[in-house]
Amino acid sequence: MKKISILALLALIISSCTNDSTSGGNVTLKASAVSSTGKTSLTARTTATSTVIITDFKINIGKIKFETDMEDAMYSTDPKHDDVKLNGPFLLDLLDPNLTLSPFITSVNVPNARYEEIEFKFEKSTLVGEMNGKAYLIKGTINGKPFIIWSDKDAEHELDFEDHNKDFTINGNDISLNIKIHLDTLMARLTTLANQGLLLDTDGDGVIEISTGSDDSHNDIGELIKDLLKDETDLDDKD
Repeated sequence: MKKISILALLALIISSCTNDSTSGGNVTLKASAVSSTGKTSLTARTTATSTVIITDFKINIGKIKFETDMEDAMYSTDPKHDDVKLNGPFLLDLLDPNLTLSPFITSVNVPNARYEEIEFKFEKSTLVGEMNGKAYLIKGTINGKPFIIWSDKDAEHELDFEDHNKDFTINGNDISLNIKIHLDTLMARLTTLANQGLLLDTDGDGVIEISTGSDDSHNDIGELIKDLLKDETDLDDKD
């Protein structure tokens, strides 16, 4: 009888593990920096005559969380359906000329449920190199003069689909999500500031430096851009 009981218990455990492993779907998460004008494309870097051209955009993402919709039936009936949390860091080069698709962040299996949003945080990188101490780094030119934009401050983002009719729902299916940072508003704002004579190379090193620190005395503009990037970031289900 004991052998039968042990076998039955093992079968129950195996069955439970099997059910757990198949009770969800894979979410592939990507990120991209996009511009409707094409001023961030590889050809635009050498042929565009626009005032502002962005050539490099790197970000460092820390923690990511898929937040479960508390009104979802699965949330109240199954205690497994908590928020799904991922620990980074995920360092991404959004304008890497060698990539034809949005840079891959991660792929994770999540339980069947409806998720109301994704939360993530820009965090300062601790890696050796140009991203050290920076949460994001943007490079380019303004009227042909090099500029660099960066922040040494962490920033939290909460994202859902811009089209609220779309559901972020897992029910045994696999989906791909893309964190999109739209750059047109940023480029328009930089153009306006440049035309107003507010973007200066005050230390004379040949580069206009804009940060949330004190570089070139543009920290107020750096804070403005940090907030603008947050406003211009949304979630999509396409590259």
